[in-house]
Amino acid sequence: MNEEIKVGDYGIFSDAINTTTKLNTTISNSGTIISECNTILTDDSVFMGPCAESCVQALTTLDVQAKSLIENFNTINKYLQETAIAYQKGDKNAGNTILKSTDKKSIDTSSVKSGSRVANALSKYSDELENAEYATVSENLFTTTTTEYINGQPVKVTHVVINNGSQINGAPANGSYGNGLETSSSAANRLNSSLLINGSHFDYANGTEDLKGGNHVVIVNGQIKHDGTSGGQELLLDSNGNIYNAKGKSAQELVDNGVKYTFSCHSTQVIENGDTSPSYLEGNKYKRNVIGQVAPGEYYIITDTTYNNKLSDTAEYLKGKGCQNAYSLDQGGSVSLVRDDTLINNPSDENGERAVGDFLYFTA
Repeated sequence: MNEEIKVGDYGIFSDAINTTTKLNTTISNSGTIISECNTILTDDSVFMGPCAESCVQALTTLDVQAKSLIENFNTINKYLQETAIAYQKGDKNAGNTILKSTDKKSIDTSSVKSGSRVANALSKYSDELENAEYATVSENLFTTTTTEYINGQPVKVTHVVINNGSQINGAPANGSYGNGLETSSSAANRLNSSLLINGSHFDYANGTEDLKGGNHVVIVNGQIKHDGTSGGQELLLDSNGNIYNAKGKSAQELVDNGVKYTFSCHSTQVIENGDTSPSYLEGNKYKRNVIGQVAPGEYYIITDTTYNNKLSDTAEYLKGKGCQNAYSLDQGGSVSLVRDDTLINNPSDENGERAVGDFLYFTA
């Protein structure tokens, strides 16, 4: 911000900036009180029973909403200040110019080809794009992220449309399988991804996939790392960008059929060929990353922001979006959602973002 131009020099902008600053202070103070109440109720829940648990869930939702409001008002405040300075310098189109250059939205439709998947998404999901918290549009990529609610629980809903199956891929930590762990934001930077989430359940010792349950096959970049026959709990990603499973198929059969990456998924499948019943086999509420496919090139990712969501609720939501297949990836403190190289969800590990074994990501 140019210090030679004072806030008081541009009239109405000063009032708006002061108002958003005061609102943010008030919301921040309220958020502190909410967090303190939540801590007290959590500590006392063993004595107070279900009533306290319901209160904790409600306060957790309020806490997430408060943080979202603070983030939004910070963005508005910054936008007002930059716009005011630009107007002061005589830029009458300042508002439009600065809005397009915000770090949350990068929209360039100049190279989008008519009739492509991205072009169709721009037409079909124009309202979604306008109302999204985050958005990226380029020649071969359309993606938005918005906070929504599933059965009262706040989640990040990310919608992705790509023109080519090569734009969705998997990658092991640090560039090679079994080469330790890496944070999602580090991997996103290394891979130059537009969008990235954590992947398989993993071994803390070396980052290899944890093959408990029905996971018996590991394929990385089209190469077999663990030979065997699929147990049906692997997310298979093929060269056309399809996600599916194939219980009973050998690793070599999968490679021959174009599978380029597998992710171990200890939870039951969320949706199988439009059927959500598998998700009801896992009744626990938890924090998850779930990816669903509508059709080749179109996906939804649900990133839980609390530990209070049921897999079946997510499944029904994704089915409502048209998803035919969906899978739950590694859970709990591993859950991460990175746009470009910025983590945008709230990690739940005590020390912040957790290093994990591999990743599912999209490129432009």
